[in-house]
Amino acid sequence: MINREVEYNELIQPLEDQMIRTIWRIVRDADDADDAMQEALTTMWRRFERISHHPNPRALILRICINSACDVLRRKQRVKRVEEDDQLYDDLRDAIKRPALTPRQALESEDLELEIMTAIEHLSPQQSVAVRLRLVERFDYSDIADVLDCSEATARTHVARGRHRLQEVLAHLAPKPFPKAAEA
Repeated sequence: MINREVEYNELIQPLEDQMIRTIWRIVRDADDADDAMQEALTTMWRRFERISHHPNPRALILRICINSACDVLRRKQRVKRVEEDDQLYDDLRDAIKRPALTPRQALESEDLELEIMTAIEHLSPQQSVAVRLRLVERFDYSDIADVLDCSEATARTHVARGRHRLQEVLAHLAPKPFPKAAEA
């Protein structure tokens, strides 16, 4: 163990400033940079033998840092997409199901639901299924991938593209912002 620590101090520690700068250039966030650095150091510790015997250990170390930074960004994007999906689901649910509606409101609600479902049906077949399963039925991406017989990443792409297309097609349903009062 002492040998590994000595080798770490000789091989990795001199590169730590460059490692964090490399990570920072990718993530541009202090918390994300810390996470990526910890992830990179963990990976380096587990693969220390491979790094120490590599013909260009510095390049391998920096590649590990880049990969860790990219992984942190991908995770952050996935979380953001899930939050956006949840918000869109809530908006759709609120738009479709309104409590104690008057007969006129009920008709408008049915028209709205029909317009939304029609818009979903006009997406490509994969996007239509993916969006319906994710936003209406609340399926996980892995389940959507099983249904569509594709990878989870492809299922996520179908949902993202379908959502984007729906936002374009249904933009007229979005609440209009209040006009700003003219400043005197």
